[in-house]
Amino acid sequence: METNLDYFEYLGFDSLIEYGRNNGANIVNGMPWTWKINGKSVTHERDDLYLIECIDGIARFERGDQIRAETDGLRYIPYTNYDDHAPGGCPM
Repeated sequence: METNLDYFEYLGFDSLIEYGRNNGANIVNGMPWTWKINGKSVTHERDDLYLIECIDGIARFERGDQIRAETDGLRYIPYTNYDDHAPGGCPM
């Protein structure tokens, strides 16, 4: 059963993996494979990379990055910029 993140709650890489394990993700080789956060898809690409459906498109989520739940979806915050005023786009 999926539980939603509260608005403006953040997840880092390790927290994302733990969230998947605790919220109904398929587990393959000990890693969560596919699940949803606040209705948005999260998909395992490699053990150090997940693809996440976010506000600006599909984010390549790696260790050091964060996502934040917002009223209109998930915001990707790359490792290089944790400033709340940054656009938080999804570079590909």
